Amino acid sequence: MTATNHALTGAILGLAVGNPWVALPAAFVSHFVCDAIPHYDVSHGSNEEKIASRTFFYVQIVGGLIGCVALVAVLVISQPAHWLLACICAFLAASPDLLAIPRFQSVKRGGKDLLDRWWFWRFHHNIQWFQKPIGWPVELAWFAGALILIRPFMI
Repeated sequence: MTATNHALTGAILGLAVGNPWVALPAAFVSHFVCDAIPHYDVSHGSNEEKIASRTFFYVQIVGGLIGCVALVAVLVISQPAHWLLACICAFLAASPDLLAIPRFQSVKRGGKDLLDRWWFWRFHHNIQWFQKPIGWPVELAWFAGALILIRPFMI
């Protein structure tokens, strides 16, 4: 899933649950549940080629950052009940992708993907059994559904 969809899922959990003891771990776990669903990713050969591509950078990194910042801005401006918890949950839901930064840095420096160096990276990679360009309708449907679900909290 894109970072924006992860963040929306986490924010909805924070707004709906309202209890940090439940919402925070649920938001983190939601990342892996969402990644297990077939979803979009850029089309390239190896992990190294994918990570090094401009499409990956602009769609996944820049687009995800813009979407997450926009979501947090809307929550801060509108301040619905549990808005701060929703912001933290949005970050937690997207955060597992941040743990892959060393992999991206290694590839960008001309090295190999460090996927096999840590069990967490392998786990996170393996649950994403279907991530292809054709997965964009799932991403779009998830985004639309999330907007529908979050709307009542914003009123």
